[in-house]
Amino acid sequence: MPKRKGQSAEVIVQAEVPAVEGVEQPQVPTRLDLLEGFADLVGERMGYFMARRLKQKEMGEKCEKELKAVRDMNNSIHDHIVELIEEEKPEVRDAIHKEQKELKSLHKTAAEATKPFRDKISELAKAVKYCDNVFIPDSLKELGKAVSPRFSLSEHVAKALESAAKKKKKEE
Repeated sequence: MPKRKGQSAEVIVQAEVPAVEGVEQPQVPTRLDLLEGFADLVGERMGYFMARRLKQKEMGEKCEKELKAVRDMNNSIHDHIVELIEEEKPEVRDAIHKEQKELKSLHKTAAEATKPFRDKISELAKAVKYCDNVFIPDSLKELGKAVSPRFSLSEHVAKALESAAKKKKKEE
């Protein structure tokens, strides 16, 4: 109802509705519910991440021949460019042009071979990014945890990274 001049606005007060037997009352999520939801969300994010890594590995294995041909041609072009810089020779320049044409064909072949994998990898990468940029920060806000940039590592993370580096160095 529109407000007329000189009239006060109506105040709508909602009284607490008494519980009625057989009617389910909406439940307010508890902190434990929120934490379990957050754990599920982080688990989902990690699942997407792991699936992406496995798809990349599978693509590398199943398209090894095509990807190796592209890498080898790139290396050959690089070597010829270094040679051309050191000593100007027309035959080296011609070899570079020829290899660049071959590389286009190899890129096309590799792109066709990896397309089904790249499509799925891209979808998984977008899901991880969305979780990182939207879902997880929103969930943390809901839990009352402010997210802010951290420019220095916490002590336990720094120690873990140092330990991992030492372990990797020992393995080599």
